[in-house]
Amino acid sequence: MLKDLFLKDWQYKLLALFLGFSLWLVVNLGVRVPILVERNIEIVNEDPHYTYKLEKKRVRIRLLVIERLSLNESLEGVKAIVDVKGLGEGDYMLKVHAESPFKLLAYPSEVQPQYVKVYVRKKPPEGR
Repeated sequence: MLKDLFLKDWQYKLLALFLGFSLWLVVNLGVRVPILVERNIEIVNEDPHYTYKLEKKRVRIRLLVIERLSLNESLEGVKAIVDVKGLGEGDYMLKVHAESPFKLLAYPSEVQPQYVKVYVRKKPPEGR
């Protein structure tokens, strides 16, 4: 009898447990509020034979942050990144990506400006 209570329709019971826990999390963690932060743009995947110059060095990132939690720890790791992998010499409009180490706590929803101009030039030969 007790075995049937736990094992009969176990899929529905597991789904109900998951939905109940999810609803509990939403209610206890609270509402997400928007916050604006400014960050310097980081260049990743640089080629050592080129120099890179950004038209704008800072962007504004709109984050959705859980209202009840401490903001300092969740905002410190937010970064703005431009990937220059495989680019040759020239001028490019590249998309700025926002990253947060704690996506559950601080979710980046918007970056202003979304695109930034990157100037790629060959490095001059080093002198003796």
